[in-house]
Amino acid sequence: DGFRRDVKNRALILSRDAYLGSQRNGTMVWSSDIYPTWDAFKRQVPTGLDFTASGMAYWTNDVGGWQYLPAEHHPAHPPLLDPSDARENVGGYDDYPELYTRWFEYGTFLPIMRTHGSRKYNEVWSYGKQAEPILEKYLKLRYQLMPYLYSLGYKTYQTGAPFMRALFMDFPNDPNIADIRDEYMFGPAFLVAPVTEQGATSREVYLPAGTDWYNYWTNERVRGGQAIKVDAPIEVLPLFVRAGAIVPLGSAIENTGQEQKIEKVRVYPGADSEFTLYNDDGKTYAYEMGEFKTTHLRWDDAAQKLTRQGTPAWTEPDERILEIVKR
Repeated sequence: DGFRRDVKNRALILSRDAYLGSQRNGTMVWSSDIYPTWDAFKRQVPTGLDFTASGMAYWTNDVGGWQYLPAEHHPAHPPLLDPSDARENVGGYDDYPELYTRWFEYGTFLPIMRTHGSRKYNEVWSYGKQAEPILEKYLKLRYQLMPYLYSLGYKTYQTGAPFMRALFMDFPNDPNIADIRDEYMFGPAFLVAPVTEQGATSREVYLPAGTDWYNYWTNERVRGGQAIKVDAPIEVLPLFVRAGAIVPLGSAIENTGQEQKIEKVRVYPGADSEFTLYNDDGKTYAYEMGEFKTTHLRWDDAAQKLTRQGTPAWTEPDERILEIVKR
């Protein structure tokens, strides 16, 4: 109430712990001052899924870990990224550029993406020449997905349901997913399977039954209800898109204060689907007074046609905006 009284812009409270119901007060929670280790990284995935399953949607962690890096660390496997030109930042932690990059890839698909810690530098160019283009790639992807993310936030505001979800929440009839704790859904479209093992360049991914899936990077279409081995070189986060998904993509921006236009609406055929695209001023509580815009998108798979209702979200002809994935 004090925030609303004294500050015009929306309140945001960053907390390391909270009680059920605190999500009503603009609270996001992070996993505290964790260690910069592969074990700590691996634990973040199931921890986040347990947390959001409690009904508190906005969970995050310190990408790369918060605590100081050890003076030396020599991994069991050769590092996938050369640390030699990042020594001023990572010291003798030989595989830290690899750890940070894998963590950054995962962080791109968290409700709140935060890179934070006790390192000397934290820019994308601070972890070596080999890491820099990979980090840049995922940072740009995060901004490109902002229309999708913001619309997911609107859905959470309406329903209270989290948009980072353990697989059982979306596929309750698939008995094979009950114990899977290292994959998750990110909204209705994306299945995310982080690589949390040092030196790994592939991992097994289970694709839930009842739908087909597309490999995000290759557009290969795969039948659900099976576990597959997925190539995952250091620059690739195993990422799949559910058939029928509608994914709005924004234009290139450098921060969320800049105006962002809808650049593409990408559809992954295979099922009928709907998606509500949402936008407002991004700062104030005016949305509570009805000052927002929604565009309802509907994909008819049989007709291979996308229709829209509501406020126009783009001015270009639909054929310039619509991108139907084919493989």
